[in-house]
Amino acid sequence: MRTTFKYTAILICFFMVIMMAWEGQKSDAAVAEVAIPKDSIRLRILANSDGTQDQLVKRQIRDTIVEQMNQWVSGLADPQSLEQARTLIRSHLPELNALVGAELAKRGIEYSFNVELGVVPFPTKMYGGTVYPAGDYEAVRITLGAGQGQNWWCVLFPPLCFIDAGSGDAAAPAATKGAKTVAASAADDNKVQPAVGKAVQKASVTEDDSSTAGKEPKVRFFFWELLQNIWSWISGLWS
Repeated sequence: MRTTFKYTAILICFFMVIMMAWEGQKSDAAVAEVAIPKDSIRLRILANSDGTQDQLVKRQIRDTIVEQMNQWVSGLADPQSLEQARTLIRSHLPELNALVGAELAKRGIEYSFNVELGVVPFPTKMYGGTVYPAGDYEAVRITLGAGQGQNWWCVLFPPLCFIDAGSGDAAAPAATKGAKTVAASAADDNKVQPAVGKAVQKASVTEDDSSTAGKEPKVRFFFWELLQNIWSWISGLWS
């Protein structure tokens, strides 16, 4: 009786592990399937420097801007269009500028900043396992001080900024195993529209269409084999 109970407990544990692994695979697939469309608007925040204080300020400004922008963009009527998002962001540039200024003032920081919407240069970036080549992309670029520190970027429209892409810099695309290089096209507005900020420093600046086809069959095959092995093991317990 005690032996049967032990085997039953082990069996339950195995099934729990399988279920957790399966959920994990589904979550990973969901993230991998998030694609950055050609027609999109990015957000890039360049820190003053790599110093601890400057990086902290960058993250705090990031949180404030992303929260506010997501509220504005999500308020658009469905279906949303790139032109709608562009118009919305342009109309709120003074408010974005004020938000950045308020965050800096709150912390007693006096260096300059600049908020702009336009087609700006991005270095090679990686997003969701996909490498996006360096090029010009439409974006809201926020430069803090000298803009020489590590950057943070995401996609404002469609709103994908809930995913923290970090810096996402990819130094050597060819060395990235399994990464797909996507040819990106820049938006058609070649004018950079500065908001009210102050001096800008030179900033090098980044995107998707990740293909997950072919991954699902492998996942299913793995779990089918695992189930077969477990069943064989269970059958052996009572044989």
